Amino acid sequence: MLLVHLPLASDTGLAGTESEAALLQDAIWVHAGPQHSLEHIRVRPVEHGMNVALFVRADNLADARVKARSLLSHVIGARAARGYRLADSRQG
Repeated sequence: MLLVHLPLASDTGLAGTESEAALLQDAIWVHAGPQHSLEHIRVRPVEHGMNVALFVRADNLADARVKARSLLSHVIGARAARGYRLADSRQG
């Protein structure tokens, strides 16, 4: 199991909230499929959005990142993370 951090930036530039973090965590579980190999999630509000930590089964970190980004992109595309977008990996 490998850890992948993916920051989400708020469209408003404001900090995320605990309730938004809980809703986002639920949405990620709902959209996760076997292909994502998701084992655990941790979502925390940060200064300009959310920090999403996904624990993924994969052979290496590169594969884990692909799976994690695929899942989060799917969640965002389904508008389940309304108001957030994948941030530059240097943010969050």
